[in-house]
Amino acid sequence: MTAQKINIYLKALRGSTDHQELFSGIDRITQMQQIFMKTAPPQLAKFCSLGQLSDGKLTVLVGNGGIAAKLKQILPSLLLSLQGRGLSEITAIQIMVQANYHTYSTSASFQKKLKISQTGIESLKKLTENLSTSPLKEAIELMLKKKSK
Repeated sequence: MTAQKINIYLKALRGSTDHQELFSGIDRITQMQQIFMKTAPPQLAKFCSLGQLSDGKLTVLVGNGGIAAKLKQILPSLLLSLQGRGLSEITAIQIMVQANYHTYSTSASFQKKLKISQTGIESLKKLTENLSTSPLKEAIELMLKKKSK
């Protein structure tokens, strides 16, 4: 099903009186998520999603314990900031770790493109000159060829 067809279907459901409560809840969570993303530190916020708001307690879903620990350290100031941005119905924040929740984004965000200095490139060229034909030599030559592009 294409995105356009899904949007048409969702638009039709949104107009239905049976689903208005559901969609208003979705809209509220989306609004809270946007405020949360602006309020929380960006390096943490990108690994968080909001869960339900029940009896004033907002659930924040995170991908691992490290993110949860850092969020717990700033919870009081985060709660005050959210309340100051119009989310006064939030009286407490609960952090829940969900394994593999953000696997796709964490693996992509930690991939750094490594750079080789000019000295390093020259050293690798000298190394390939001294190596006999081998898979190692071929791999280094291929890497140097890609770097020169």
